[in-house]
Amino acid sequence: MRTIWENDMDRRSFLKSGLGAAAFGAFSALSSTSRDVLFAAESKKKIPIALQVYSVRDYASKDMRGTLKRIAEIGYKGVEFAGYYGNEAKDIRKWLDEAGLQAISTHLGVPQLLEGTFEQTVEFEKTLGNRRLIVAGGLSASCATDAGNQMTAYLFNEIAAKARKVDMQIGFHSHFNDFTDINGTNAWDLFFSRTADDIIAQIDVGNSMHGGADPYAEVAKFPGRGQLLHVKAENEEGKHGACVGGPGDIVDWPRMFDISENIGGVEWYIVEQEDSRDGQDIFDACAECFENLKKMGKV
Repeated sequence: MRTIWENDMDRRSFLKSGLGAAAFGAFSALSSTSRDVLFAAESKKKIPIALQVYSVRDYASKDMRGTLKRIAEIGYKGVEFAGYYGNEAKDIRKWLDEAGLQAISTHLGVPQLLEGTFEQTVEFEKTLGNRRLIVAGGLSASCATDAGNQMTAYLFNEIAAKARKVDMQIGFHSHFNDFTDINGTNAWDLFFSRTADDIIAQIDVGNSMHGGADPYAEVAKFPGRGQLLHVKAENEEGKHGACVGGPGDIVDWPRMFDISENIGGVEWYIVEQEDSRDGQDIFDACAECFENLKKMGKV
C-alpha cells in the first residue's frame, strides 16, 4: 500500500507549498486536546467486516441470492467470493445491491489469470464491483523449492503488471503448507520478498497457525500488504471448528488486530468459518463470529 508520502522530499515539498503551510498552521493552531481527539478518532476507525462465501457454500450453491441476503442480515458489510455456481455476473451484482453488500475480493486459481482468460475474469469481477483477485492455493508445491518459488514469483509479477493496467490487484492466500523451509527462509516469506509491493499477502490466521507459522510476525514482515486479513479461529487441536473469539479459539485477536491495523494496512477483515460445532448450522456459526467481533469492539 502506498502512503500519502512517497518519500521525505514529497513531504518537504508539500510543507513548503502554500497549501502545506496553511494545513500545517491550521493543525498547529488546534489545542493539544483537539489534536488528541483527532488522533484518537483515527486510531478507533472501524475496519469493515466481510464474510468469505465459501463459509456458507452449501447454501450459496443452491440459492446465491438468498445467501447474500442472509449474510447482510447478520451484519456483514461485504463478501469475498470463491466460485459463483453458474450464476451470471449481472445477476450477482443485482443481488449484492439488493442486500447492501460490497464484493471486496474473490478467490480463484492461476488459470483464470492467464492469457486467454484474464480478460474474461476482469470483466466478470468489474461487473461485481470487485478489483481484487486472490489466488487461493495450488502453489504450495511449486513454491517449496528455491527455483520454483522464483519462477512463481516471476509469474505473479507478470500478472500484477497486467492487472495494474486495468485497475485490478492480485494476491495470494495462505494455507498451512505455504511455510515450508527453503534454506532457512520459509516459502511464504521468500515468495513475497520477490514480488511487487502491490501484490496482496492475504494471511489466513487459522491456516497459518495450523502450518506452524506465526501469523502476527508474518503480517508485520510485509507492511502495507495485508489489506485483506482472513479472520479464522484456531483451537488447540489444530482444527477450525471454533468460532472467532469463542470457546477453544487460541488466537490473540487484540494483538492480531493491532498489527494488522498499524503495520499490515488492513482494509477489510474477512471471516472464514470452514465448519461448525456438532449440531450448529454454519450460518449460526458465522453469526457467532460476528457477534464475538462486536464484543471485541470491531463492529
